[in-house]
Amino acid sequence: MNPTNRYSIATALNVLALSILASGCIVVVKEDDENDRRRYLHGSEWTLEVVFYRTQTLNSVDRAVEVQFQEDGTVSGKAICGVFSGEYEINENGGISVFSVESSTSCQANAEFDLVSSGLKAAETYDVNESALTISTKSEGYLSFSAK
Repeated sequence: MNPTNRYSIATALNVLALSILASGCIVVVKEDDENDRRRYLHGSEWTLEVVFYRTQTLNSVDRAVEVQFQEDGTVSGKAICGVFSGEYEINENGGISVFSVESSTSCQANAEFDLVSSGLKAAETYDVNESALTISTKSEGYLSFSAK
């Protein structure tokens, strides 16, 4: 066997070995990423920063709206003028659905509370890490939270 053929075979085997190793690493990273997403979503109390829903925007720096997503599929929150709760489902593709949202307010015409509730009901996808949660809505809006 000539040296060129040996080099070609060795190179092909190295490329094959690297391909197998690299594909295994990608799967492990994806699983870790999904576990982190769930852990961060469930393990934090989220404080609302901004809601943009349809044509309305609420910058919530001076308002205390807090939300928690529990591992059992329930979501709950509180604001200055009330509380809300509901159920949610997430999928491995970053999708989120919030449904059965019920609220109780003690203020008259609480626009920000209604805006948050409506935004959650229209939730479509989410992105989360240890310090921030962003929920995108079906109407190209979003809710932005920071970890408390």
